[in-house]
Amino acid sequence: MQFALQTGLTLRAGQRTLELTRELPDREYQFEDVITRRALVLSVAELIHRIYSKEYQVVLGGAPKGQFANRTVVSVLDLSALKEYERAEMERRLDYVSRLRRQGITKGQRKKIEEAIAKLANSRGEAVPSATTVMLWMRNYEISGNNALALVNKHRMRKRARRLTDSVEDVIWRMLKQHYLTPQKNSLRFTHDQLESELKRLVKSGQLEQDTAQVSFPTLARRVQDIDLYTRVAAREGVARARIVCRTAFPEGVAAYPYQRVEIDHTPLNWVVICDRTGLPLGRPVLTVMIDAYSGYILGFYLSFYGPGLTSVCGVVRNALRPKDPFLQGLNLENDWLSMGLGDEWVIDNGLEFHSFGFKTMAMALGVDLMYCRVRTPWLKPHVERFFSTLNTLTLMRGRITKTVANVARIDPYKDASITFSDLVRGLLMFVVDVHPHQPNWRKMATPYELFAEGIQRSPPATFPGSLEQLTLASGMAKQLTLRQGGIEFYGLPYGSYAFKDIVKKYGLKQKLLCKLDPDDISIMKVLDPDGRSWHDAVCRWPVYAKGLSFNQHQLIRKFAKADLNSPERHEALLASRQRLHEHWMEATNHRGRADALLAGRYADMSSHKVLSGQSSSLQLPLSESKQLIVPSEYRISEKEIPEFESLAF
Repeated sequence: MQFALQTGLTLRAGQRTLELTRELPDREYQFEDVITRRALVLSVAELIHRIYSKEYQVVLGGAPKGQFANRTVVSVLDLSALKEYERAEMERRLDYVSRLRRQGITKGQRKKIEEAIAKLANSRGEAVPSATTVMLWMRNYEISGNNALALVNKHRMRKRARRLTDSVEDVIWRMLKQHYLTPQKNSLRFTHDQLESELKRLVKSGQLEQDTAQVSFPTLARRVQDIDLYTRVAAREGVARARIVCRTAFPEGVAAYPYQRVEIDHTPLNWVVICDRTGLPLGRPVLTVMIDAYSGYILGFYLSFYGPGLTSVCGVVRNALRPKDPFLQGLNLENDWLSMGLGDEWVIDNGLEFHSFGFKTMAMALGVDLMYCRVRTPWLKPHVERFFSTLNTLTLMRGRITKTVANVARIDPYKDASITFSDLVRGLLMFVVDVHPHQPNWRKMATPYELFAEGIQRSPPATFPGSLEQLTLASGMAKQLTLRQGGIEFYGLPYGSYAFKDIVKKYGLKQKLLCKLDPDDISIMKVLDPDGRSWHDAVCRWPVYAKGLSFNQHQLIRKFAKADLNSPERHEALLASRQRLHEHWMEATNHRGRADALLAGRYADMSSHKVLSGQSSSLQLPLSESKQLIVPSEYRISEKEIPEFESLAF
């Protein structure tokens, strides 16, 4: 909107509305608040600067009232974008309009215009344009606010009329959809051949006339160009490829200060490491990184064999939050690790761990916003992706994972590995602190260390959780668990607390409670009271097992124990034991006489003293070697015949 420095100019300054009331000496202008009528004096330079910097917004321009006061022409062209002949024609028309205005001739004085343009055309050595045309030029020039682009030939923006009939256009579009815009990626020449065959068939059937059923290859190519690029690529190569080809950058995606945008991602390292204790190869660890999008400075990292899960994310968050001085003691590094505190927004992908209940609860507890990138759009978090690519430049060659190349001898990285896990962690720490932050960023003409150090000087101080307990609650694993009579069970581990007694008395059993655990030490669980105001400590009832145990260790132990219990050897042994027990019951319940049973009990020398003391039975010793407390005639039993009875069935 155009504006003039005269009464009626109205500006909006935040919630205030200012109106120009009078012009003062020394090129100053007085404004008044339309509500309070408080005066404000501004110089012309300061006023124009505030308007152009958008500190003030023009509400009413105060432009002269007249026939074209409210009519504006939006310029969609630029003078440098015009071709040479278009620029020459525009300058020619502007010459006619400017000379007529210098002579004081307005657009309504046809007689004077005819006389003036005759002399002007004679001096230019060209044919005389009509007065009506020149009057139209003058009118357009005034309406546009003296914009020379209003004199550009309108043929530049006209649309070409298509000469083909609607029936032929429908056939062209149908053939493009059937043969060209398909995943088969047929060539345009093949599509044109199919189009010609279809047109001949329609002419032969009488649906089209021979004169109109003619489509050249350039015409078909122009029809393809009329289709937007995204639709063409998506139809032939898929939507993901179309997003890559047609991706653009947006201004709000650039961070303006440190910690505004923090990118988080995982990657497996290309090295096999060995165990510090056993010296055996462990495999490829997974690196989780938090990086500042403003400077490219590393805020924290976490290295483990857990994989890209919630445990890794919790570990890198806690590493990024805390001051780094305790981590650097004894390493003799050249620089400090400056990062600590929270960020404003975390930029993440669509991994399952980032959509979990625990991660979202942690972000809400820390007061951090989340921005999820679309699938297959790595350019939305380019800094962390670029950092991962720099890891391949590390000079650690032994144990490196490489691609298999034909006819090239490949060294097994598991046999070639020589670096321990602790040495790898120290090496990555040296790279993160002393090497990567001091590599020049040629786009910003500075290093990440300089950008981050300068940015934190002009940014507000870093914020931290209120306590280490709050940090554990914010960055711990969150899960809804049920309170039962035996306490809370978490992956086979029982947890108990004296606070459970009050919860059960007040709310009853089977309450769903929010529980949080430190993934690196699951011996203590934080349980939120149902009132939502207090947390209770629940201790694992197996303290010897759970002390210092991580969640992933517990899962692996249960996994191996389950596999061992389900092993075929254990199953066969269990079946054999069950069979022996069954045979024992069958033998023990065999029908025999009372005298035989009594004789067997006496012969076995059965007594409670023998059982409780664990002594061996006398059955294992021959009678001649056992102590003879009675003579054989004393335990001799006379045998009596058992009468036989006949059964009677009714």
